[in-house]
Amino acid sequence: MMRTAMDEAFDALRSAPTYLPLHTLMGDLLVKEGRSQDAIAKFSVVAHAYGMRGEVGQATRLLRRVIQLAPMDMAARTLLIDQLTARGQVDEAIQEYLDLADIYYHLAELDMARKTYATALHAVQQGNASRDWNTTILQRMADIDLQRLDWRQALRVFEQIRTLRPDDEIARKQLVELNMRLGQESLALGELENYLTYLGSIRQYETAVIFIEDLIRENAEAAGKKIGTTFRKALAEQLHLAGRTDDAVTLLDALGESLMAENRKPEALEIINQIITFNPSNVEDYRVLLKQVQES
Repeated sequence: MMRTAMDEAFDALRSAPTYLPLHTLMGDLLVKEGRSQDAIAKFSVVAHAYGMRGEVGQATRLLRRVIQLAPMDMAARTLLIDQLTARGQVDEAIQEYLDLADIYYHLAELDMARKTYATALHAVQQGNASRDWNTTILQRMADIDLQRLDWRQALRVFEQIRTLRPDDEIARKQLVELNMRLGQESLALGELENYLTYLGSIRQYETAVIFIEDLIRENAEAAGKKIGTTFRKALAEQLHLAGRTDDAVTLLDALGESLMAENRKPEALEIINQIITFNPSNVEDYRVLLKQVQES
């Protein structure tokens, strides 16, 4: 039955060899026969013919058929992207890039996936695509950089995300942690301060508290280091701003005792002074303690 349908198509083709819908029908029949490669060749030729005639919509539809049958057909996908871009359908063109990058990603071809994402990003910045694509693509590029342990490249990408989306908590945390991994503690603290300033500007103190608590929990190895102390001081400040002064004082009390036990007197004095600035109900006790430590 299927053979008969193809025979009839060939017969019709003799009298109308340039009738492109007939060629498309033959491609459909080839798909049904399981002859995918022949169907791909047929659809590709017909798509090219439609393109030459200026019927870009029809060409686009057939190129999509080719890609469905052969997702890795670079020639078809590139031509489809060009067609979509020419028609002003830039967002759809970007999606095609992302679909291709995802295929590379799942095949563990991370270099090709990242290159494709980079091409998509360039297309976004050059065309009239939605700017929302920027962060979507950058996040995927950063994910690949992290998997490849390319901390510096990941850092650069997350810096771009932070600029575009200052409220992106994941990017903010990565910026702190990546700088720590690279031994750039001052930059890590600068990123933390920058984010806390941003959250303070929109009065999101509880969000800041949770953010720092997560940092402390996920970076336990920093507990005895100066940066770990700075994290806890920052947490106490945010607790105070959130109206949880008692919790802030309790935290600083424990931190101050730990610093004194380690003979880190200058840092302990900073902690006591910080408590005094919070003006707890027993602030006079801390003023007395401050004098005792200074004279010890």
